[in-house]
Formats: sequence, C-alpha cells, structure tokens
Amino acid sequence: MAIKRLEVIASTEDASVVKGVSDSVRAEAKALVKWFKDYRDFVIEGAWYPDDVFKDMGSSHIVKYRPSEDSAYSAFGKLPSTHTIFQKMTKVKSPLLEKPYVIEGGNCADRCESISHSIVDNFKMLHREERGCPIATTGNHIAMRFFILSHYIADCHMPLHCDARPFSDGKGIHGAIEKKWEDQVNKSYKIDKANNRFFYDPDGYPLHLNPTQFVLDVEHDVETRKYAHGWGTGNNNTWDFMSVVSQYSYVFSYYLIPETFKNTQTIQEFMEQTEWGRDFDKYSVMIFGDAIDSLARIWLHVWIKFRNWLK
Repeated sequence: MAIKRLEVIASTEDASVVKGVSDSVRAEAKALVKWFKDYRDFVIEGAWYPDDVFKDMGSSHIVKYRPSEDSAYSAFGKLPSTHTIFQKMTKVKSPLLEKPYVIEGGNCADRCESISHSIVDNFKMLHREERGCPIATTGNHIAMRFFILSHYIADCHMPLHCDARPFSDGKGIHGAIEKKWEDQVNKSYKIDKANNRFFYDPDGYPLHLNPTQFVLDVEHDVETRKYAHGWGTGNNNTWDFMSVVSQYSYVFSYYLIPETFKNTQTIQEFMEQTEWGRDFDKYSVMIFGDAIDSLARIWLHVWIKFRNWLK
C-alpha cells in the first residue's frame, strides 16, 4: 500500500491531497513508483527478514517507554499535522505529554536511520560500478532493503512496540491483536501462499478477494489523506521522525489501554474493556494509515537524497 500511496502523491487529481507539495516532489514520487514496479514482485519477501532471519525483535523493532517521575526526559517532538495519532493525542491532551518518561529498551529509530543510509549508499555503488562488477549491488537488493526498512517503520507505529508494559511477553494481547490484522488481510486479498506474496491486479496492486470494511477504510485513507512531505517541526531526518513516532505510539498505547488492564487478561476482555477493543477497526485504521503514510514519506526522502546526489 505504500507504493500505492506514492502513486497517489504522484498522480492524484485531488488537489486537497497534494496541496503544498511541489511538482518536483510529485515527479520524484512518480519516478520511484516506476522504479519499484521493476523489482517488487519477489523481493517483497524481504519485508519479513527482520522476523524470520535477523530475529532482532527484542531490540530493533521497538522503543519501549514507561512513565517515570524520576526521569529528566520529558520533551515530546512534533509530527506532520496529517499524522492522525499525533493529532488525536494533541487534541485529547493526553496527560502523558506532560509527564517525564524513561526508555527501557529498543533502537528502532536507529535501525531505520541506518537502513535509510544504506539504501542511498547502495544506490551510489550501483551507479558508480560497471554492470557485473563483483562488488556492485543490484536493483533487487536495494528494493529488498526498502521492504526491510518498511518492516521497522511499521513496527514503530504499533502502539505495543513502544509500551514497556508486558503485553508482548508471549502471554499478552500483542500477538492476538496482530493475528486479527493478519486475518483481515488474508480475507481481503488473494494470496499466493506457495511464494508468500500477493497476487496482483492489472494495475500491479494486491488483488482483492473479499475486502473487509477495515481494509477498504485503510485503502480509502491511502487515497485521500493529505500528504505533507516534511518531517514535522524540529525534525530533519529519518531518525528524528521515527523517534517522535515512537513517542506518540507510546502515548497512544496508554490512551487505548488503561493502566488497570493486565497482561494476563484475554483478547475477549481486551475487546470489551479497553478503548481500543471497543472501537478496534477505527483505531487500527489510524495506525495503518499513519504507518503507510510514514513509509511513503521516508522512502521518498531516501530516493530524493540519492537523486540529488546524481545531479
């Protein structure tokens, strides 16, 4: 869906979606979509390398926050005004935005920054070296790194990846929530299970099977959300941006799940007793929509950084 988001940025005729976005940024989005369509088919499996091969779930997929009155850290950054969770937490004036916090583990923002740099570096190597050079990378390898990056970006938008409460210890609700999302995707799209990928429609996007309302709402968000190319006030790069994303994922998690809810409680109790559970699809659409928009933004910034180097 991030590639679809890029195509919307490049080609939409809805002026409200791209208000303030320069023609040059839209042209680069179009060029990146064209580049992706040559490579994405099988390398998309690379998006699962962080789980299946790297297995760095306990460090690079997370930034675990906890409120702490003893901490000296209390500053929260800002995200683009189009980021719905940032908007929501600012509007409801979450009390956590006034409280100090500690980070108990995780380096997701560092990982995202590192991979972003590596993509640009690999593009430069590909451009510099002769085809067939033994030290040269390939377009497939670079595309795979884009999808690997997407995994870490998406994980940082999952509220429980930024909440130090023990909901992710194998007994809590974390896995059950993600299973509900996976079920929605499997119902909505035709999956090529033998190759662990989607079947595609004539436009090159995942082929609908029986799309659920949740998936349709996410797709609608992809097509209609206003795009802001900037990182947000005070942010200058992927690391800054993802660090602030993690802050608001943490705050959002406490908004969605009260401190009285225990990690030993069931998914059914979660659905009945928490803000998130009572309106599960609405909040999940916000999470997915923000993640997809962030993916498109970071991918596009990485691409433009390389293209500027070429000039």
